[in-house]
Amino acid sequence: MSKDKWEFARSLLSTILEKKEYLDNLIVPKLKNWDAERIAALDMIIMRMGVAEFLYFETIPPKVTINEYIDIAKEYSTQQSGQFVNGILDNIHKELVQQGKLHKTDFKKA
Repeated sequence: MSKDKWEFARSLLSTILEKKEYLDNLIVPKLKNWDAERIAALDMIIMRMGVAEFLYFETIPPKVTINEYIDIAKEYSTQQSGQFVNGILDNIHKELVQQGKLHKTDFKKA
C-alpha cells in the first residue's frame, strides 16, 4: 500500500473513532423504522466512514464518497446494504448541504 493510501486510511480511522458519537447522531435519525443495534455492524461502519468523508475530508467529492461506499457495501455486506447505505448517505449529504455544513474544496467548478 502506498504511503498516501496508508495515511488516508489512518486519518479516516482516527476521525471515525474521535467523532463516532457525532457521526452516529447524524446517522441514527435517518434510520426510520430501524433500530440502530439491529443494523449490520459493517453497514454502520460504512456509513460512519461516508459521513466522516463528507465533513472532514474536504477534497473528496460527495458523489465519489457515496459511490465508493455503495460499492463497498455491495461487496462486503448484505445484498440490501448497497441500496440502504445509498439512501442514508444521500439523505445526510442533502441535509448537510441544506444546513451549510458541507465545505468542499478543489473540485468546485470555477
